[in-house]
Amino acid sequence: MDVTIIGGGISGLALAHELAPDHRVTVLESAPGPRGGGYMIDFFGPGFRAAERMGVIDELRRRGRAFDGVRYGRPDGAETGRIDAAPLVRAAGGRYFSILRPDVEQGLLAVLPSQVELRRGALAVAVRDREGAASGTPDGAVVTLEDGSEIAADLVVACDGVRSAWREQVAPGHGGIVPMGYRVACYLVEGPALAAELGDRMLMTDTVGRVGWLYAADAARVGVMLSERTDPHEDRRPEPDPDHLRRRFTGLHPQIDAALEHVPAAGEYYDDLVAQSSAPRWSRGRLVLAGDAAHAPSLLAGQGTSLAIAGAEVLARSLRAAGPHVEVGLEEYERAWRPTTERIARSGRLSAGAFIPSTMLRLRTQQIARRAVGLPGVSRLLARSFIAA
Repeated sequence: MDVTIIGGGISGLALAHELAPDHRVTVLESAPGPRGGGYMIDFFGPGFRAAERMGVIDELRRRGRAFDGVRYGRPDGAETGRIDAAPLVRAAGGRYFSILRPDVEQGLLAVLPSQVELRRGALAVAVRDREGAASGTPDGAVVTLEDGSEIAADLVVACDGVRSAWREQVAPGHGGIVPMGYRVACYLVEGPALAAELGDRMLMTDTVGRVGWLYAADAARVGVMLSERTDPHEDRRPEPDPDHLRRRFTGLHPQIDAALEHVPAAGEYYDDLVAQSSAPRWSRGRLVLAGDAAHAPSLLAGQGTSLAIAGAEVLARSLRAAGPHVEVGLEEYERAWRPTTERIARSGRLSAGAFIPSTMLRLRTQQIARRAVGLPGVSRLLARSFIAA
């Protein structure tokens, strides 16, 4: 079977890896090269186990790192508390580490089967059904590229992220996103001295309305993530504005201030709304959604990368079991995988209100809760709940 994958991110590469032994796979990626920047994610859950079965976990773990936990800091630099990562690692049975999201892509690229054709700078602009001569029903699809060329495929998989251009075609009326009421920006800066200061513990600011995270991505680079509350009904992507970041986030913490001196130019760092994607169906004809295009849980749920990899495995397994009956495989993919994605998305929505404290009272409540985490048994219980979410 000829499979064309639109999007060479985490989901697209994981799917290509799984499909390659049985099918002819072409990956269309509009970007000219691998993405930089990005933010640190915690890798655990179904994606970790899928990566083990796929044989790529060692490559990913090699690029990741283990943090001791998080420390919280006030604007004056004083530390207000700590949470250790050890209970989370134990609850996950050791299947837990942190990794920059772009490094997940790099790891998957490093082990991508040689028979996969990866076409960079290839922008898909249209997908139409290819009707079978005998049945009159779609037996494939045709992808039109920006340069006017076309690719015929038995199956087209849209792995183009939360703002998928193809969701509306699969599920009319559901082409948009579900904003969670936050905006987040993140970037990497060179800073060996600051990385040494941070060590093996992330910094999170103890602040109202806005929050900053800082962590040593490695010995030479520091990762910055900044988030603020926004209009929960606004779904347009914000315009990256380095001056806005400096105005809004200076004063959260001295180390954040140091990192804000090196904000990249507009367009050179990630800046978007925190959002989920939702669609009542994931396939129509021979076009199917996968990864964030189908089921982005938002960074509030913490498992978007995990779901992208595990979902790719489920889709590949369902197609393999269905053989020539592609529609049956697509139905099984959705039947088997949708409940997991919906459960994790619900977890993200439930945690949305506490992501950034909106008042000083809410901040104080969170500080009290953090102190309770240190009580015997409590951290273990919370860690198990988080891993199971």
